[in-house]
Amino acid sequence: MNNNELSYQAHINNWNSRTSERDERLFHLINKNCINYQLQKRTLDVLKPFVKSKSSWLTVGDYNGLEANYLLNQGQDAVASDISDYFLIEAQKEHLINEYSQVNVEKIHYNDNSFDYLFCKEAFHHFPKAYLGLYEMIRCSRKATIMIEPIDVLSKMPLLLFVKNVLDLFNPNLINKLWKNRFSFETVGNYVFKISEREIEKIAMGMGLTCIAFKRINLILDLKADKTIINQAPINQSNWKKILKRIRVLNFLSATHLIPYNHLYCVMFKEKPDATVIESMKSLDYVILDLPENPYLK
Repeated sequence: MNNNELSYQAHINNWNSRTSERDERLFHLINKNCINYQLQKRTLDVLKPFVKSKSSWLTVGDYNGLEANYLLNQGQDAVASDISDYFLIEAQKEHLINEYSQVNVEKIHYNDNSFDYLFCKEAFHHFPKAYLGLYEMIRCSRKATIMIEPIDVLSKMPLLLFVKNVLDLFNPNLINKLWKNRFSFETVGNYVFKISEREIEKIAMGMGLTCIAFKRINLILDLKADKTIINQAPINQSNWKKILKRIRVLNFLSATHLIPYNHLYCVMFKEKPDATVIESMKSLDYVILDLPENPYLK
């Protein structure tokens, strides 16, 4: 096996070997009045501009059907997909999703423009050939592909970039002592791809897309360790208020440019959104960028 095949198999094995976690992995979909689900919902509510009318969706890397379940509750048609279908089968048994598909995003078996939207939440950074996966998602979408992923901090920290450029004059590895997660891997075996507005802009221009949009957001990243707190239902209001306070502090620090936001929403449109969608996006502080046509391919 090459590295790509090893990565695919590692991700499949990761979920298929965790059968004992079935109830835990589906708990917050069934018992939505818990911190775990409310944090996920906070992230997914940024999709509100795109669910004003009924559309078809394919969720990518949606291992337990959470994103598809959310979209179904918003009146959308949604197919959940992941490289492993173990938890998706279980989610369908619980009537949390209507339809699922086992999909390797780097070779999606659906035709061009099969869905209005493709949505990928924090799965892009697992793909061994990440940009191939992104091209495939764009190919299969008719209106837009939407991703939320960790931000590449180098694109948001000019001082870090300056220090790197200086240190590179002496040794390109010196910056690693300061930039500890430059080469970060997850335990399941994947390198963690992080994204920036500029990278998405270049991809969109190369593909002749009409419009892109971005929204920065802070997510709480270190709650998985305390499963008792996040999966407690009903919500312990004291714990919930503490988490909301942490989010407000992070947002303040990011708004004042003391630290970068930790995640980025990217919307890559294949057809220009209508005025209603644009206004709804602006109300949620999306930054919308119209892209010029390639003058040589008219």
